[in-house]
Amino acid sequence: MSGWKLTLKQAPRLRVDLRSLSPAALAGLSAGAVAKLGVWHGKESLALAELFTIAPHTDDELRFEGDLSHCDRIGWQLGGGRIRIEGPAGDYLGAGMSAGEIIASGHAGLLAACEMSGGRLDIGGNAGDFAASPLPGSMDGMRGGALLVRGSVGARFGDRMRRGSALVFGDAGDFLASRMVAGTIAVAGRVGAHAAHGMRRGTVVLASATPTPLPTFAETVYDFGVIWALLSRDLARAGGPFAALVAARPRRLVGDLASDGKGELLLVNP
Repeated sequence: MSGWKLTLKQAPRLRVDLRSLSPAALAGLSAGAVAKLGVWHGKESLALAELFTIAPHTDDELRFEGDLSHCDRIGWQLGGGRIRIEGPAGDYLGAGMSAGEIIASGHAGLLAACEMSGGRLDIGGNAGDFAASPLPGSMDGMRGGALLVRGSVGARFGDRMRRGSALVFGDAGDFLASRMVAGTIAVAGRVGAHAAHGMRRGTVVLASATPTPLPTFAETVYDFGVIWALLSRDLARAGGPFAALVAARPRRLVGDLASDGKGELLLVNP
């Protein structure tokens, strides 16, 4: 399968919904057929060629170039293949994806990786509020796969997360891992207020300055050295600020006891 490169001609006036574009959907189509595909620009359907310059390229991927900060749902429910974004992306990046890979060099908008269940999403910049959380009106957050945010994230990151791993190289906003059910979240930078509020299960690794934990978390003396050795080596593969975790000896707190939770906060001293 040959790949396609879509270069945005100019910043759109309204939000653009790109959920219909995926490597599988474009496979085997001619350049003319790709150009005629319809995408929503606000409430109007436009041919793809009205917004993008379309060209084939040798890499086996779907590539977007330009300022796509007004382009939403890139990689929506992606089931395979690779999408590369050279520039910022809009809201719902990788939401509902179950397999494949999305690599974005810039920032992402709101609700990135919502209800993601598999695959790998790598965001080179920041991600907005509610990343790795439920879609609006839903109950389950991220359900699997791997999410890497190489910048910072907004509020409610990992809300109701159920499975998978999510790494933040920068800072995180308020209510990190709120109501978390399972999975692993690691944050290299600072975190806002109310981290792990209502957490039920799962693991949150805080690898920078230790915050003041919620009073509903209790420190334990449980020997988790073997588990930490395995987890820290896995996180260290991401490199950067996580590479030094294998030499750390974190404190372990459990909770949120206010919600009968059995999750854990691993606080790594700087």
